Amino acid sequence: MSSEQPNPNKKLTEALELLNEAAREKKDEIQKLIGDRYSDIQDAMHDVATEGRRSFKKARQAAEDVVEEGQENVEKTIHIFDKKVRKEPWKYIGGAALGALVVGLFLGKSGNKQ
Repeated sequence: MSSEQPNPNKKLTEALELLNEAAREKKDEIQKLIGDRYSDIQDAMHDVATEGRRSFKKARQAAEDVVEEGQENVEKTIHIFDKKVRKEPWKYIGGAALGALVVGLFLGKSGNKQ
């Protein structure tokens, strides 16, 4: 009777080989998943950065437009004021003198309350 007993080392070796093969297969799957996820994250970050740049450019352009419009309005106002002062200078000189007198009176009264 020759009953061959299975070699425990051989079975252990086969089991380890099966585990290694399964691990290699899963390793490839895991690396692919991580690569896909990394690619998705990278694409999302790129999209966010691109959108941020667009928003910044729009905001900068809007700010430049507001500053330019404000500058134009100030220049128009100065031009109109200059015309009015040249047309009737004594009216504005009197207004400035009256304003200075009122400020002087208020400052004089607050100085006397010591």
